[in-house]
Amino acid sequence: MKKDLLSESERLAYVTKYLRRTFELWGYREILLPAIEEFSEQLRKGTKFAYNNGFYIIKPDLTSQILANLKEPRKLKLYYISEVLNGGIKGKWQAGVEFIGGKDIKMQVEVLLAVITSLEALGIEDFYIDVGSLKVWEGAIEGIEEFRAEIFRALTRRNFEIIERLPISGEKKEELWQLFNFRGKSCKYKKLNKIIEAVDDERVFIDFGTIRPLPYYSDIIFEVYSPKIGKPLGGGGEYTFKGVSAFGFAFDLDALSKLFDGKIEKSRKRIGGELKEAYRLAKELVKLGIPVEVE
Repeated sequence: MKKDLLSESERLAYVTKYLRRTFELWGYREILLPAIEEFSEQLRKGTKFAYNNGFYIIKPDLTSQILANLKEPRKLKLYYISEVLNGGIKGKWQAGVEFIGGKDIKMQVEVLLAVITSLEALGIEDFYIDVGSLKVWEGAIEGIEEFRAEIFRALTRRNFEIIERLPISGEKKEELWQLFNFRGKSCKYKKLNKIIEAVDDERVFIDFGTIRPLPYYSDIIFEVYSPKIGKPLGGGGEYTFKGVSAFGFAFDLDALSKLFDGKIEKSRKRIGGELKEAYRLAKELVKLGIPVEVE
């Protein structure tokens, strides 16, 4: 059966309306990028095609597209809402922010709070955020770097059995096991402790078992979950662009739309009477931010 595209679109539009409002209140500005770019190794995902002896890519990953078009690194607070393709014709709608060139700790705290307030603006309260660190894992595998790929594959799949089969000492396996299963509010890594303390939300945890398998992340990463849905609501992480620190995230809009109940829309002021006067009043109310419906 063919999907009800208009109903799905209406639901996504409702979700993005609240996200836009929240992102802009935090000081992020929307960026609109072209659907098609000339192919570049910098661009991730997207669907490649050839045209007039040239190679192009349709709807690539937005973070990589922003960085590919940013000539000189500078402080920027951007947000986007776009469909992303992954090699085929079916896309995934995303909404996210990128904080580029901000101060360490401050960027991470602000972006995590933008995530929290965005979900709350949608009426989604039942969620949690797991925050991890790539640097902690890089430190843990010192001396066994030849097994790095297998260890990170175990983390990505949440399957410690992959590590268990490696020819490393039992002591090292125990150390990795403790890290693999660590989840709490404080740890030995001071940077993470400062972030968790500043965010100050009972739904945010340090979880070293959380890893996002994207090559450009440099340290802090996180994922957002809800017990009501079986896939992440989104996630993000810290990266460096031309020597400048940055931190960003993306929501999976399909996941958010499944949790959004659509009941937080303000009741509309119903206006009746003579047409000219009704629309004059409607115009004044709209200018004040009051939803209206002329009957």
